[in-house]
Amino acid sequence: MVTKEDMIDMFEELFSTAKMEVMSNSEDVAVNRQLFGQVQGFFIAMTMVLPMDQEEVEFVEVRLRALAEQIG
Repeated sequence: MVTKEDMIDMFEELFSTAKMEVMSNSEDVAVNRQLFGQVQGFFIAMTMVLPMDQEEVEFVEVRLRALAEQIG
């Protein structure tokens, strides 16, 4: 069984990869949006299977919103 810590680590890895791609390849909006969608989808899946408090959810939503703004 996957633990909450494992899921958080996977999310952080996906998020970091997407953020680095956005920062290094800002011209390829389609790829950046696809990566963003993968991160967002993974987070939605996390909220469905893990008990997350409101503070954790809001923290991630703020990070996702900032990434979305960088994509444009």
